[in-house]
Amino acid sequence: MIAEWWNQVSATAMHGLQITVVGMLLVFFTLGLIIIAMILLTKLPWLQVKQEPKDKAAAAIEPAPAPAIPATPSVQVVDDELARVAAIAVALLPSRQSSGARGAARPQVRRTGGKWRAYGRAYQLGLLDH
Repeated sequence: MIAEWWNQVSATAMHGLQITVVGMLLVFFTLGLIIIAMILLTKLPWLQVKQEPKDKAAAAIEPAPAPAIPATPSVQVVDDELARVAAIAVALLPSRQSSGARGAARPQVRRTGGKWRAYGRAYQLGLLDH
């Protein structure tokens, strides 16, 4: 009785081992085929990037001359200043709204890093002298 049971268990274990080995061989074989296909695809001449002659490459690397800075403030500088003012106004808006609505019962939401967040925003906007 034990011998029959052992034969059945060993046969089941052998079938499981065979399935595992065949499955792993299929996985690694497929992985090898994918790696070989990737290597071959990088070697195909019509898929490779064509290199430009040295003269064109050297001309492309040279930086363009910097434009002269005008003496009067340009539109871009004014736009940057307006963007900073708008960012500060948006950052201050929640505090103004909460102080103005004294009678309204609103749930208090805890915001972490209030002073650090304001410091970080000011630093990103270039308002600090660091």
